[in-house]
Amino acid sequence: MVKHRGIWSKCLVALVVLIVVYDVKTSGLNVRSGPGTSYPIIAQVSMGTDLVNYTPNGGGTPPISADNQEWLRNYYPNPSIGYYANAALGWSAYYNTVGPTVFNYSDAYVAKTSRVTIMYSSSCTNLSGAIKGFSANYYLQNFDPELKADTCNPNAWRLRDYQGNMESGYVNGWDLKAE
Repeated sequence: MVKHRGIWSKCLVALVVLIVVYDVKTSGLNVRSGPGTSYPIIAQVSMGTDLVNYTPNGGGTPPISADNQEWLRNYYPNPSIGYYANAALGWSAYYNTVGPTVFNYSDAYVAKTSRVTIMYSSSCTNLSGAIKGFSANYYLQNFDPELKADTCNPNAWRLRDYQGNMESGYVNGWDLKAE
């Protein structure tokens, strides 16, 4: 209930839960079926690849310690699927816990369009409500403290167009390169 000018009324607020987008900083990062080196490698991603943190209920998932590393569960790009999805979900070592700390991937803050793409106003469950289009190689800034995606759609990355009229919305992460 909200009181405005002496009148109580109900206020509906849409809660958007977001997850972090990472940029891989090492070459040949293994993605495994579980948190640790004893689990089989299910994919390998290159330096510069984008990962999207898997947080099904929002609120973040703490890393799991195994084999002197901290492991996070992430969506990784799978060209045979064409988008971030549960079919491309695995564990990768975030950083080591012995010796000098080395991060295998880090938060991203900007994204560059890799092809012509559109910004949308709505993210769940599919992108909808086109706001504007962008050409390839166009830079967009993070809307949040770091680049984030929507938990209900890891392909929906929330961005702001600082080069244009300051519009903000969601862009398909498959059409972007986090930096």
